[in-house]
Amino acid sequence: MNYIFSLTGTVLYDDPRTFLRTLWKNEDFALLLYDLVFKSPEWRMLTEGSIRQDEAQDWLCRRSPDEGERIRLTLKHWTRCLTPRWEMVELLLDMKRRGLYFYAEVPTDGKEHILKTYPFMTLFEGGVFSCDGHPAPRSLSLCRLYNLDPSACYWLDTDPTRLAEAEGCGLRGVLFANAERLRDSLI
Repeated sequence: MNYIFSLTGTVLYDDPRTFLRTLWKNEDFALLLYDLVFKSPEWRMLTEGSIRQDEAQDWLCRRSPDEGERIRLTLKHWTRCLTPRWEMVELLLDMKRRGLYFYAEVPTDGKEHILKTYPFMTLFEGGVFSCDGHPAPRSLSLCRLYNLDPSACYWLDTDPTRLAEAEGCGLRGVLFANAERLRDSLI
């Protein structure tokens, strides 16, 4: 059996709202920048790898010139919201010989940050980053790359939409709630 983790949300916290509240110390700015940056078409294109960060920044700043400096700082420091769920790292250590894979929906600087900062990424036998041109359906992209039989894979995710997509491709879906419940069901 193989286990494919949607990396952000299951193994890593991905909480841009909290990051923005901490960065700006102002709820109004945090909500505004969340919408301007993380809900923008440019963010989606960054995670797909179809534009570079400097291009996204230019477009975002042109669209909202009054917020240009805040947009630049947000984009410069956004990777701070990618922090480990240490209880999940412990679970990965217990599962390390079980066919562990990941899918991460992040821009290129997120990929670089994750690989450089978190040595536990070596516990995975493989994985793909969306910014490297691995579009939806995510699960099939990964299965094809590593020659995995979808029916022999669990897809673990916090997002019911992505989970339904994986199940539609023949994988077994597991909605992630916390490490303890996951441990009880998988080990």
